[in-house]
This record gives sequence, C-alpha cells and structure tokens, in this order.
Amino acid sequence: MRAALYCRVSTLEQATEGYSIGVQKEKLKHYATAQSYEIAGIYSDEGFSGKNLARPEMERLLCDVKSDKIDVVLIYKLDRLSRKVKDVLELVELFDKFSVSLYSLGENLDLSSPFGRAALKMSATFSELERETIVERMEMGKHARAKSGKYTCPGKPPFGYKLNRELDRLEIVQNEAEAIREMFVKYTEGCSFRKLYEYCKLRFPDIKYFSNPMCCKPIIERPLYAGYFNHCGELIKAVNCEPIISYETYLRAQEVVERNRTVREHDNTPYLLTGLITCGACGRAFCGKRREHKSCGETKYTYTSYGCAARLKFNPAEHGSAPCRNEIYPADELEKLIERAVCNLEFAEFASLIHGSTLADELTAQNAELKKQKERMLDLYLSEQIDKDTYADKFEELDKKIRKNAAVIENERRFVSNAPQISISKLKAIHAGFESASKKQKRELLKLLIEKIIIDGESVTIKWNVK
Repeated sequence: MRAALYCRVSTLEQATEGYSIGVQKEKLKHYATAQSYEIAGIYSDEGFSGKNLARPEMERLLCDVKSDKIDVVLIYKLDRLSRKVKDVLELVELFDKFSVSLYSLGENLDLSSPFGRAALKMSATFSELERETIVERMEMGKHARAKSGKYTCPGKPPFGYKLNRELDRLEIVQNEAEAIREMFVKYTEGCSFRKLYEYCKLRFPDIKYFSNPMCCKPIIERPLYAGYFNHCGELIKAVNCEPIISYETYLRAQEVVERNRTVREHDNTPYLLTGLITCGACGRAFCGKRREHKSCGETKYTYTSYGCAARLKFNPAEHGSAPCRNEIYPADELEKLIERAVCNLEFAEFASLIHGSTLADELTAQNAELKKQKERMLDLYLSEQIDKDTYADKFEELDKKIRKNAAVIENERRFVSNAPQISISKLKAIHAGFESASKKQKRELLKLLIEKIIIDGESVTIKWNVK
C-alpha cells in the first residue's frame, strides 16, 4: 500500500507540546515500516495553524489523493489534520470518495465502523474546543498585558526600536530615532509625505527603511513614538517603551495630518479673512456676504462684505429670537485695514510659546489608573465584598474624574495643535514677502500671525499670535 505521511506543527505547539516535525516523521515512518507500507510521500506543514486547510503541503496531499497516488494517509494525531470538526469530516468524506484510508497513531480509530466515525466526530469536536480555548486565553492575556501598559511587539520591532526580549522592552536605536525626530519637525513645517521621503532618503542614506514614497506616513501617525499605543480603540501609555518624541509634537503632527486630509485641492475662496473674525457682540464667527446679480442671462456673484453669521444667516433655532445687530463691513475696506496692520507689524517672538507641560500625558496615565480602579470596584461588587449602593457611588465618582480629565486632555490637545508650527525666523522671512504674495499665501500667513479679529460696532481689534 502507498502511504502518505502528513505532519503539521504550529510554533506554539512545537515549543510547548513536543509535536515537532521530526518526532512526527519518525513515529509515522516506524509505523509505515511495521505495516510494510510503501512511503509515497511525506507532507510537512511547519508553522501553520490548524484553524483551516489553507496550507501548501495539505493542498499538495489532496492533489495527490485525487490523482490516485495514495492508498492510506497516516497522521500522528487527528488534530494534525485540522482543529475544526467541519474540516476533518470533509477530509474523511474526500478520502472515502477516492478509496483512501485514514489512520491516526494517537487515537487508533477504525473509521469503517459506526462507532469509529462517532469517536472521530467527538475527537474532532474536542480538538476544536481546545483550539478555541487556547485562542480565548491568549486574547485575555493580550488584553491584560495591554491594560497594564505593556506594548506587545507583533513580530519585527517598529522602525526606531529594537526588542530586548530579556527585559521585555523596546529600546531606542539612536540613528533611527534621530531620523524620526527630524521627520516630525519637517512634516509639521509643511513637508508632504512624498517630499519627506525624498528628504530622508538623501539625509539618511545608510538607513534602509526609506524604500517607497509613502513609507513615512505610518511613522508620523504612530503614537508609539510619543510613548503610547492603541488597544481596542483606547490610547494606553506604554511602560516598556521609551518615547522618541514628546506627546505635544505627536499631537501637532496629527493636526497637520487631519488638516491635509480635508484641505481642498484648489483654494478658490475669495475671502482673505476666512475663519479669523469673531463678533464682539454675540461671540459668533463672521462670514462673507455675496451679492447676486444677473448678466447676459447668467447669475453672477460679487463678494462685498463681512458680517456676523447670526445676522447674515439668521436662523431662530440656532441664533435665538432676534438676529445680531453688529456692523456689516465692506470686504475691501476691512481687508485693506488688516493688510496695513500686518505690513506695519514688527515682532520678535510668538505671543504664547509652546509650554513644556506634560499635563495631557499625566492625565492620560491617570485615566488609565482610574479605569483599573473601576474594574477592581466591579470585582469587589461581584464577589459581594461591597454592596450595590457603595459600588454605584464609587463608580460614579471615578467616572466623573475620568470625564473631567478627558475634557482637560482635549483642551490641551487643542492648545498644542493650534500652537505655531514654524520657527519665528521662518515666519519673519514669509512676512517680508507679504505684499507680493498671492491671496492664498496671504491667508496662510494671516492664520500664523493672527489669533483672531474682534469686530464690535466700528471697533476692530486684532489679537496677535506674535509680540
């Protein structure tokens, strides 16, 4: 009889259960020799899970079965075929169709009898249960590890780090970390991902990471470089990984990423002061007013004024019972006023420098601890060590602290993301060419120089980002 010897092992099983490919082959060869079988082929799937049949050697075995090259398939244990009942039964049915016997050394099953087939189903069911239990335990272990702040490296360490398995830590690779810091600086200064790739390829020729035009994108978007990682939608502070950049730097970069996602390809808005004017009477934003007229049968618009949105676009549901009565300013008049102020401006520094506060960082870590306390309180309640009222009161107290911290963190994020993202010397160089700049360039410079313009009646007040 022509025998096929099928072996399979996953990395975990090879390490913990002694199911190595070598052991399986040796035992199957001994059995085949004892039965005077001719070994038609040895099929070994090393490092493949038993969750499905998508394995190269399994596919080759099935091809040879269908080609009438095999009379009997020998396996070490039934779960070497698959850990799913459905897959095992389909394989047995396929072998029967082509008159191929199946023999398992571990279970010693006779599939020709009804009892043997019932035992096969039971054995396959327990194999599937075992696999699902292992998977569930591994997921629980990963979740508990992540909650404790330990980042699990999924294979190759991220660019900028090397894995120290003994200490279970990601350690910084200095030359790669230097590249990462420069990448964040250049990106927040306006360098696109493609230009950043070209810059890094020339600036760091010895680093092989820069292989394609979009390779810089995952680095800029990865919170791990600021000392955090995502787990199940939650941002967790890593305790086994040193940050390469500050959390503030990471937030500024994400603001640029988000802005680049939503920016229009062609900036055709006619308003120079878009998004800068605030109504001093009601606190709402000013918007542009356009005048409609018809020429040669076509509707055309002339953009003439700025006015409070609660006056120009009054909506009782949104703005209250009466429209705002603040002044409407002719666009040309207001824009020339602001342009003159900008041209005459002399400045030496940003008005509000980026502070070195780690408040958002500290509160994020604090929230992680508060969430652990909530879980411990639940454990105490379920084990009946505290009553329902005590649990409810403590839960609400912890939840209130978490919400308060989250609000502060969001405010910090906005502060950091709105902070100036270029050096004062570069801003001065741009300012020197303001008069000859295009409307789009002027608009971008105004957003850097001006925090907001407050209009209250005939009074126009400019709050500067510089001093």
